[in-house]
Amino acid sequence: MDTPEVLSWETLTKKRFDQIDRERAVVLVTCSPLEVHGPHLPLGADCFEGEALSERMLRFLPDDHRRRTFLKLPFIYAASDPVPQPGSIGFRVSTIVAMLEDLGRSLATQGFENVIVSNFHGSPRHFLAIETACDRVSKEHRIKMVGLFSLMLTRLEVEGSELGHVLGHLPGVMPEDFSGDIHAGLVETSQLLAIVPDLVDPEHKGLPRRDVGRWIGEKGEARTRSAHLGLGSLAAALATFRATLHYFAEETYSGQPGKASAALGEGFLDVLGRKSAEAMAELLDGTLAVEACHSPLWKLRRLFVNPAAIRLSDWLLDNPKMVG
Repeated sequence: MDTPEVLSWETLTKKRFDQIDRERAVVLVTCSPLEVHGPHLPLGADCFEGEALSERMLRFLPDDHRRRTFLKLPFIYAASDPVPQPGSIGFRVSTIVAMLEDLGRSLATQGFENVIVSNFHGSPRHFLAIETACDRVSKEHRIKMVGLFSLMLTRLEVEGSELGHVLGHLPGVMPEDFSGDIHAGLVETSQLLAIVPDLVDPEHKGLPRRDVGRWIGEKGEARTRSAHLGLGSLAAALATFRATLHYFAEETYSGQPGKASAALGEGFLDVLGRKSAEAMAELLDGTLAVEACHSPLWKLRRLFVNPAAIRLSDWLLDNPKMVG
């Protein structure tokens, strides 16, 4: 099935722009970082994956929605918490929220009613910043502005960064292949081989499996999977986050990129695209409320995007004895 035509915003003339039915049109924008992804993937990996996610979603939309006009804005590379390596560019959460709020308000005042913000960066502070901006614009202007990555996480019942229970059924892989695969490993390398194969270093095939979890255990660092409200649990979560940052200060990927293939990448994108399309069709039909498009972590957003909480978490990260 082919992807519906997508118009690039920056290529439109005023005459062509004025012909668009803005109430029915869907505006697409990807907000993902420029970030180090191993020694083998392009720095724009998350941007390419975010755009591919939205395009694959369009491919599986029902026919009545495929006939809409889709407009794609240039990608936005503002994101928080990139891998702490030279080449990564990071932004404050407040910057991300403010920028997307401004974007959404500008589109809403021009008459656009459907805005989809894609992403493929798994930092909670980043995708919750996107959700926060979308939530504010949707409520203020009564339009549908949602984060596609967050909606996908909810539909797939994903609470962490590993996708074994979602993708492990595909031919050529097993659920255990996805253990520790959270950055530039099997999933992302396969997707980039399907999206931009010429930008993937062929030496990825010889890269050994590296794993954040095992490294943390070897270092004797704390690790927790719980995420409950409260200062104590926040400190525990920050201890894990801090240990992960230390890992990525030494290593640039976690997973097994050597097992990646373009065929697997196509399969991964199809699974993620189909699930996203199911939810997006419901949103455009009006049977899914904007309020139901949040990620599983939305209930904890104040621990991630509230300015005071961010200052506290940053202070705790700078004072390891308080989180160790």
